[in-house]
Amino acid sequence: MDIDQNKLKNILIKKRRKELDWKQEAFAKSLHISPSSYSEMERGLRPISEELYLDIFSKLDLPSFSEEWLQLQRKRMEIILLKLYYCDFDKAAHQFSILSKDSSLLHNSLLFLDYELTQFIYEVTCNISIKNKNIKFIQNNFNCLTTIQQYQFILYQGILKRNEHKPEVAMTFFHELLELPYTVRYYSELLYYHSTICLIQKGHLSLAQSLNNKAKALFNEEGNIPRLAFTIMHEAIIYSNENHIELANNLFNELLDKYADYLSEQTVNTILYNMSYNFIKSKQYENALNTYKLLKPNWQEINEFFYGMAFALLQTDKHEELDKFFDYSKNYPKNKFVNDLLNIIDLQRKPECNRELEAKLKACEKYLQHQGDAEGLIFVYEQLIQYYETRSIVKQVKYLKKLNELNKRGMQYEQ
Repeated sequence: MDIDQNKLKNILIKKRRKELDWKQEAFAKSLHISPSSYSEMERGLRPISEELYLDIFSKLDLPSFSEEWLQLQRKRMEIILLKLYYCDFDKAAHQFSILSKDSSLLHNSLLFLDYELTQFIYEVTCNISIKNKNIKFIQNNFNCLTTIQQYQFILYQGILKRNEHKPEVAMTFFHELLELPYTVRYYSELLYYHSTICLIQKGHLSLAQSLNNKAKALFNEEGNIPRLAFTIMHEAIIYSNENHIELANNLFNELLDKYADYLSEQTVNTILYNMSYNFIKSKQYENALNTYKLLKPNWQEINEFFYGMAFALLQTDKHEELDKFFDYSKNYPKNKFVNDLLNIIDLQRKPECNRELEAKLKACEKYLQHQGDAEGLIFVYEQLIQYYETRSIVKQVKYLKKLNELNKRGMQYEQ
């Protein structure tokens, strides 16, 4: 679908007029045309002559740009999206910082919508806070996007919801694209990739495996090693969720042996995180602790490492090391969920705090249900099952049923 340049001009005019706080009637009067005629022009219901466009652009202080400048900016935006696809985040950030220096010019050019979309994709990928008004602006002008841009926008709205731990909502966006009769290079594999993550979280493992295989084949074809490595990790997680612990562990080891040298330290840490959880699931706590020893610098950026380590230390009765680790962990910011779990792990060592432990677990369960965080609920349900083992068989069975419904284990992913 080609972009209607006149429609873009009309949207740019309306946007700029509002930014300058011109009322429609006053602006129409300055152009010596009736307010009704101007309103129809702005809405694309009446054609605007080239001469009138020039007059409007002049009054709104909209600069003219050479085709060479426009092509340069388009190329830069393409480079940013490609760098994000290949997980080359440093170069993407560098290019985006250069692009953003011209943000005011871009907002006043016919590339304003391209820039808004590029910024949205960049911020979603890098997990930067996004203003709802920016999403709303793109939504309101969705029909002015090309077919590929519409695909991108729907996809990244889904990824945004996945980042917010809302897999059900994310899948509503992903299903819309999965039902299309065509694919889009680079973005269809990202669709399969992120859909796989949501489906694993929801426990739909067969479908997750099918989409993961599609993503794996396409990433391999494009030579996208970081994303390819993550699809292998997803495969290992699926095996782990199906209780094929050894198969999962073999894949994790193969992944680290074959690809570790080509991956960022953060990506390696993410793989190690999931590998350690595979050990924790099979109650191989010493192996989990040995896996943590392989961590690369800045592992503290993955919040979930803190409760994984603490839990493994608790299960191996290394209470002195656990006390030291609790003190160490206080130096790093953590989200509410991780702080709650660290508190729960600490309370598990204190029989006199049973009531407080029960209350904390239930409060954590309620919070995680509200957040839609199935990953965290797995851990909480396991602790509740253990807590009620000698106290209430009825409540223990209740949480066993809840755990079986989830049928999956927590995960951590790069963006």
